[in-house]
Amino acid sequence: MRRRKHFTPYLKAIVIAFFITLLLRLFVVDFYMIPTDSMTPAIEPGDYIMVNKLYKGARFYKQLKFESGKTPETFRIPGYSSIRRNDIVVFNLPTPLFSDQMEMDLSHFYVKRCIGLPGDTLSISNGIYTVNGQTGYGNLREQYLLSHYQGEYLPGTYHTFPFDTTYAWTMRCFGPLFIPATGQTILLDTVNLSLFRRLIYYETHTSLHTRHGKVYLKDSIITRYTFQKNWYFMAGDKIFNSRDSRYIGLIPEDFLIGKAVLVLYSKDPETRQISWKRTLNLIR
Repeated sequence: MRRRKHFTPYLKAIVIAFFITLLLRLFVVDFYMIPTDSMTPAIEPGDYIMVNKLYKGARFYKQLKFESGKTPETFRIPGYSSIRRNDIVVFNLPTPLFSDQMEMDLSHFYVKRCIGLPGDTLSISNGIYTVNGQTGYGNLREQYLLSHYQGEYLPGTYHTFPFDTTYAWTMRCFGPLFIPATGQTILLDTVNLSLFRRLIYYETHTSLHTRHGKVYLKDSIITRYTFQKNWYFMAGDKIFNSRDSRYIGLIPEDFLIGKAVLVLYSKDPETRQISWKRTLNLIR
């Protein structure tokens, strides 16, 4: 009996600590290990980062029974801010890649820098990002290097979204691309369909097709579409080595998890040694 009483306070402390940790992970912060260099130098391979969920507002699933290949319904509690250009954001990967369809991949996460917000118009001109006619977004040094690059492009990195010969966009010359916001309406035709087909499928779960020069949603001709969600353009800082919105397209708001704010610690991927100079570094 005495032994049980002796351990009871420790057991209570463990249970309380568990629930506090659970609440923090659900509502406040989450943590991710970074395996690639696509966000170098802001985030390095081996970094263990902290993500602020309160910034945008924590996201929750409406049900815990997930169906394979289907995006679960979500809701978000109000945050204290909204995503801004140049914020570094963690989000679910859209799947399948390079398809007219889109669902949320629950097991794969990307971390990228937000370049374009809902309602923006984005272009890449000679390697330089331009948003609503303004520059200064993303990794400016990498953009400068791309604008002056004279060598051969790596296989698979030159041609970009929407992978359509009508546009023939590249990592150096891209857009203009309108980034939809909730409630905004676009005119839709067989030319710009390739830009928005995947987005409309995600919002309606209905495939679009063309016939005799007309766009059809199910059996109805559609000439305009009003978006139901906010969309974002995300890009890696390492422009030559990042699979981002230049290739996977725009990201819907309900895929966003939070803002990356801190490198808790970092381990060298090869030596497994702690990199103390990166420990507790703010992410910018």
